[in-house]
Amino acid sequence: MLFLKFIFTLSIVYVIFNFIWWLLIKTPVNLLTSFKINKELRYILLGIKCFILSNLTYSNCLIHIQKNTLSNFIDISIIYVLGAIFLSLYLFSKLNKKRSILNFATNLGMQSKFKINPTSNSELKYEKHILGISIVIFTACISIPKFGEIIYQNPINVWFINRIQGLYLDPILKGIFGIFGFFFMVSTFLKGIVTISNFSNKIFGMKSKKVKKNPLDEMMNNFNKTASQQNSKSEKVDLDEDLYVDFEEIDDKEK
Repeated sequence: MLFLKFIFTLSIVYVIFNFIWWLLIKTPVNLLTSFKINKELRYILLGIKCFILSNLTYSNCLIHIQKNTLSNFIDISIIYVLGAIFLSLYLFSKLNKKRSILNFATNLGMQSKFKINPTSNSELKYEKHILGISIVIFTACISIPKFGEIIYQNPINVWFINRIQGLYLDPILKGIFGIFGFFFMVSTFLKGIVTISNFSNKIFGMKSKKVKKNPLDEMMNNFNKTASQQNSKSEKVDLDEDLYVDFEEIDDKEK
């Protein structure tokens, strides 16, 4: 129950942080840039967001340990491990979601409409490094107490912790964020189960069992198949239209 409460609290922290980030950072930047954020600015914003999330995850691990006066090494280790898993699942699920959206738009031929260039998919590989660094920072906070103390006490982290706690203490917003936090926690649990299942199957060489597909993924796969079929048909039609057979009529006397 103690660990479940921690995961639920962390889910609420992520939900409120994303709300604050959208309200104070993402919306103003989109308006100032007319929704045309260049690659460099996007990486800077992603780096800042992942850094703050890493700080908040570690801080909430520490707050939960101090609040419940945990002294058992196993309990403390479980809290930190859960925090690392939660952070990793969230960050890399966001990356996979972005890649799916890019593939979806590309297969539908909507690159020009959404201003997606051919290098967008290749640029995602740099985002993996940013996500990996944030997880390394979280690990360093645990391994190096002095570094963790600096991260915990930095003004940006303290400001976000106070704002998140303040919003959650509001009687009306508490219920709303609690509902979103619950669904966020369930979604993270499901992602964790799928990830552990795939990982264990790869280790033991087992074939993954067929699970019920996500309706959105199934719809995107159907669109991809339809688009590829239409492309192949159009290529065949173009070939037939361009095909010209020149033949010479042979007179009976020439036989």
